[in-house]
Amino acid sequence: MKKWRVLMAVPVLGLAITAGSATAASATTGTPSGAPPSGVTCVSVTGAKACYQSGSDKVWVKDTKANGQSAAGTIKSLPSHTQWGRECFNTRGEAGGWVMCDFDVPDYQPGDLWAVNNPFIGAQASTSINTGPII
Repeated sequence: MKKWRVLMAVPVLGLAITAGSATAASATTGTPSGAPPSGVTCVSVTGAKACYQSGSDKVWVKDTKANGQSAAGTIKSLPSHTQWGRECFNTRGEAGGWVMCDFDVPDYQPGDLWAVNNPFIGAQASTSINTGPII
């Protein structure tokens, strides 16, 4: 009987984690990198800065406050954020500098870029992006 309870708990836990979002999301911890190139779109909030390069699907994230929390940069589709989303985490702390994630998202789509301090519960700010150059 105990084995049955353990097996049943796994699907229920998975359902609880994904029930809040219909977004086809992907999350990863970024790899250390230099600062983003000039001309990228950036957004900042106390504790985090995120940048996105249109057409390359690259997201850079910097933790800007030594508070023991991670920082994240998120890109999500518009208008309803339910088509796709990607999240890049910087777990290196303020002294760790920039990290970069190279995602694959649909081209020529409007979206939002979010900078988040303390992912899931912290301060956040966003700005509009487009996933490909305007034709």
